Amino acid sequence: MNAYIAPLSLVGLGALVISLGAPLPSYTDPNWQHRFLDMDLSRVEDTHELTSQWYAAKAAVETPRHRLFDLGMGIAALGLAIALLFVFQRVRSIRGIGSLQSPSNRCGFLAMAAITWLSFVPAEWFWLGYTLERGDYPWWADSIGIPVYEVGVFGIVGLPVILLGAAVALRGTVLPVNLWSRPLVGRSYIVAAGLIIAGLLAFGVLVSGIIGAPFIVPSALFALYLLLSGRAAAAVRERRAELTALARNER
Repeated sequence: MNAYIAPLSLVGLGALVISLGAPLPSYTDPNWQHRFLDMDLSRVEDTHELTSQWYAAKAAVETPRHRLFDLGMGIAALGLAIALLFVFQRVRSIRGIGSLQSPSNRCGFLAMAAITWLSFVPAEWFWLGYTLERGDYPWWADSIGIPVYEVGVFGIVGLPVILLGAAVALRGTVLPVNLWSRPLVGRSYIVAAGLIIAGLLAFGVLVSGIIGAPFIVPSALFALYLLLSGRAAAAVRERRAELTALARNER
């Protein structure tokens, strides 16, 4: 079970980072919002300028508390997500990481792709609600209403695209395949290369989530896992087709 030492260590590190921020106040001046509370918003001509002033005033007195909490939760979420992936893949040793495989069949792959993609929606909603509750936005601005709507629409509209991309990557492939299968792209120049680029973007989202949006970290990690699986499936498919053709020619 030594494969779980690293992810559980990440959970412990995340808890340590959170503990560093816990004793700190949120702001060096707890009364910094008072001048905004006394304003008559009906007489404010430019609320956008007022919003900018609010954020500037907030940044001037904000301590590292919230950033440490976000980073700590992000690191812990990464550890838990890795542990969950290991449970799903039945990985027990460090050596088992080298034998990580894609989902075992096409239906399972497509189902996981749909669940992973849609999981970004509630993750973003929870994050927006959490940051709203801790006072990250001015109360007079519709700071989360539009993002909440946009995230939901983006999730629904993007789902068919995700499933189509997964189906293209899996076309003609027998699952499971090893996550680290070679060649890197094989003869699948467009599909495998496209999935590598998407994987780099997913890695960027993962890092961004660890730093400042911890609720999306599990979704980002599983998205990266599926993109790597799709890359392997596309590359191995082309490699298998090439080997089959060579075998036929030899006959």
